[in-house]
Amino acid sequence: MFHHQSAPDVTGLPTGAYLVRRKLSSIEGYLVYDATDTQIYHFKGHLAFPGARWSMLDAGGSEVAGLVRPAMHIHPTFTVTRPGRTDVTIRKATFAPIMETWRIEGAEEGDIDLHGDVLNHEFSFEHDGRTVGTTTRRWISLTDAYAVQADGMDPVLAIAAAVGIDSVENERNG
Repeated sequence: MFHHQSAPDVTGLPTGAYLVRRKLSSIEGYLVYDATDTQIYHFKGHLAFPGARWSMLDAGGSEVAGLVRPAMHIHPTFTVTRPGRTDVTIRKATFAPIMETWRIEGAEEGDIDLHGDVLNHEFSFEHDGRTVGTTTRRWISLTDAYAVQADGMDPVLAIAAAVGIDSVENERNG
């Protein structure tokens, strides 16, 4: 069966923000657009047992990050690898029903906490009490999309973290 998705509308995105859109089939991955409506990254899921693996590819097809999520962990956890950089671990820190906390451990900037309503993609990235990024649906009219804005942290890491958390939440609620 053929499913059509409408083109993304990035007119409401502020400068420096990215639109992340989940494709209909989760194994197909995610598409990432900048504020000029240019697709700059896409995520490709790989069949992996046990666990899950994603590649974040740039427009030329080169891998800029990888996400690996082992199947058996008490807390949902995944690792982000980026060429030439240290691996980063992202794990769920609290199990509140709505307001959750995740932690990015090992980033060059230091540990980064994510606070907010992860299920609805309304959360902030915080480092030393300062907001360094946000994820929101406020600027987006599509239900299968959200915006990521990084201001003070690596945008590839912010996008990869948001996609990883979305995949965990989508799997848990899907």
